[in-house]
Amino acid sequence: MPRIRSHWTHRVPRKTSEWLLQAIVALIALCLLLPLSGCTTTRTVYVKVPVVPLPANLTTETQQPAIPEPLTYGASLDLNVSLLSALGQCNSDKASIRKIEIMRASHQ
Repeated sequence: MPRIRSHWTHRVPRKTSEWLLQAIVALIALCLLLPLSGCTTTRTVYVKVPVVPLPANLTTETQQPAIPEPLTYGASLDLNVSLLSALGQCNSDKASIRKIEIMRASHQ
């Protein structure tokens, strides 16, 4: 005679497998949370870096050319050349200072 199972006997394995599945999911979730709890003890330490002073040749004063007392046309042309060379030296020094500042900013 065939054995007839009631509807309760079919549900028991389902309940057990459902419970096992929930337990496995809970264990996996706990294992995934463990690495996150290890990051809570990090500490940020700021180290003061000494400021490197600019080279002395960039900060020295540029000599002003002397204006000749009898300012003739030829002397004014020479004065213009002297003034333009002094201006060029100043611009060169400023460009070097900008380059140093960019290097400092990129290292921070």
